[in-house]
Amino acid sequence: MIACEKPIILDLPPYQSKLVVNGEFENGKTLSVKVSRSLPVMQSVDSTGFLIQDAIVKFYEDNVLIGNGTYFDGAYILNATPVIGKTYRVEASYTNYPNASATISLPGSIVLNSNYIDSVGLDQDGFKYGRLDLSFTDKAGENNYYRLFIEWYNPSTLKWSPLEFSSNDPKFLNNEAKNDGSYLFNDRTFEGKNKSFGIDIPLGTASGTPKFAISFKTFSEEYSRYLAQIDNYSNRDAGDFDPVILNTNVTNGLGMVGGVYNFRDTIY
Repeated sequence: MIACEKPIILDLPPYQSKLVVNGEFENGKTLSVKVSRSLPVMQSVDSTGFLIQDAIVKFYEDNVLIGNGTYFDGAYILNATPVIGKTYRVEASYTNYPNASATISLPGSIVLNSNYIDSVGLDQDGFKYGRLDLSFTDKAGENNYYRLFIEWYNPSTLKWSPLEFSSNDPKFLNNEAKNDGSYLFNDRTFEGKNKSFGIDIPLGTASGTPKFAISFKTFSEEYSRYLAQIDNYSNRDAGDFDPVILNTNVTNGLGMVGGVYNFRDTIY
């Protein structure tokens, strides 16, 4: 047996670092983005870190400047909330970097109807279980993408925790929860129709008040793919160096700024 190695010298062009802009514009929340910088794949972060704390970040509404972001706790924040039907642009500039910008708009509003029944039957062990029924109407004529996140309140610890649930609905049979406990799905099997499904709640899960907090978001296909890619990156095994390609909607830069409508509800 013979073993040998052959060094290969790659003549790569100089790496050009870019500004990275990430954020989520959501109804009812102030405008906020994080600005960082990209590094070549073989370079570890240096002492300056990734985040840029002295960039100039401008926010526009329908092409009218509405203010500059103020850096606080890792993000640039403007005390303004996005409005459905308007277009928003964020521009970030920093010395020796091309200006980076992203343009987004919020999707239309949506309502998630919810109802909790404390006892609907007995499980296989003879214990009572409840059911959380959810329903909404999908908008016709467009591809819609959703994120469902349910938390349950533990009166013993006074803390909220993501609800781990199973459902016979096809959208959840082979749909594992993301790292934060949320579920991503689309409207391909019920486009333009009313969608309803039930979630069985084990005994003791909803014993106090409030019982559940629900966040139901809708957004574009582009942003949905990005969220799934981020989750795939986070779930990589240690030592897995295969690249995860992330979508970007930032011009002259990298990152993603998503437009989100979030319907929130609390069940007592």
